[in-house]
Amino acid sequence: MRSVWERAGMVALAIALTASAVGCASLSPSVDDDAEAAPAQTSSAEQLLEGGCKTVNSEWGFALEPWAALEADTQSQDFAQKQTEHQAVISALQDIADRVEAPELRTALDASISAHQQYADTIWPGLNEVPEGYAVDLEDPTNLLVILGEQRTAFEQQMSDADVQRYDLCGPMQSGQTAAQACEIANGDWVDGGEVFSDAANLAADGDVAAAQRQAADGLAQLKAALVQVTDPEAHTEMARMYDAYETYSEDVVATLLTEEQALELSPEKLDAYIAQADADFTVWDEALTAGEERLSAYCSR
Repeated sequence: MRSVWERAGMVALAIALTASAVGCASLSPSVDDDAEAAPAQTSSAEQLLEGGCKTVNSEWGFALEPWAALEADTQSQDFAQKQTEHQAVISALQDIADRVEAPELRTALDASISAHQQYADTIWPGLNEVPEGYAVDLEDPTNLLVILGEQRTAFEQQMSDADVQRYDLCGPMQSGQTAAQACEIANGDWVDGGEVFSDAANLAADGDVAAAQRQAADGLAQLKAALVQVTDPEAHTEMARMYDAYETYSEDVVATLLTEEQALELSPEKLDAYIAQADADFTVWDEALTAGEERLSAYCSR
């Protein structure tokens, strides 16, 4: 699928380019040579966040493990018991959150807990009330199972969004996740996100730059959501490296795609330079992903 991006980079209607192709000013602030560097100090806010992350990274993942088991259990129909077990998870999460003082981290944790509470209060009782033998009808918006499915998706998206907020603040957390569980995510949600990202190349080749950029952003968000789920150290390391490659390619190439009108304004020399830069950026991206995929595949095949 990544080869589509290479071909898209050669199409005049949507040429992949980077700002560095024509040179750009450094984004680093200028420094007065005569200015005396102030000693680095850790603010109280940074200390609060560091302490909060230490607590969360060591406990949050383990507290969520019973929830993962509940989601994976498709056999038990005792939804009242599942609600009780889910409520115990929520209580454990609340205990951890109550010991976190950093406001931005507490906001992310509270959002996660709220989504879990809404799920526990809505989905389990709702499933418990579905009559035995009731069939799902995707064409009927009033179908109980369709409604519950939509609500479940919404709550899980809220959980995922909160997890990404937590991850951005604290990085990966510890848990008892096995390699097999991590590899299941890598072979599922991670691959799906990569395919969404790659599909943007077709839109770029058709000249729809805005749609291509939106598609790539959606793919990047799905990749991030998958990465956040992985806590197995080795799998996470490889996926984080690949995510960085996706993010860099998105910033340097996808975000700077040219429209047909913009491409036509370029001189032949600049057009050639842009195409050459696009090819070079693609090669770096593709090699990084290929190497990461090979290492991750080898790890998951053990």
